[in-house]
Amino acid sequence: MDSQLLEFVNAVVYDHSIATGLKACKTDHDIVDFAESKGFIFSQSQWNDFVSNDLSLLSSEDLDVVSNTAADHWTWAFRRVKPWRNMLMPGV
Repeated sequence: MDSQLLEFVNAVVYDHSIATGLKACKTDHDIVDFAESKGFIFSQSQWNDFVSNDLSLLSSEDLDVVSNTAADHWTWAFRRVKPWRNMLMPGV
């Protein structure tokens, strides 16, 4: 696992300004570009593998919630990986 990718995931959790910027991301490519703009360099394929692995661990019910979130909803990017999903309040 790329350390820059993990550092970015953690930065979103612990740095409000980075988390706020994530809200504008509407695609996984946007997330990788946003990470790069903040100094976290990792490839699109590394991100895709990380997300795929994370999503594979979800129950079918939770996967439906993640999959059915519109990309233009502010929570879309936060639903991509568990540490970010944990930041969302229940019912969001």
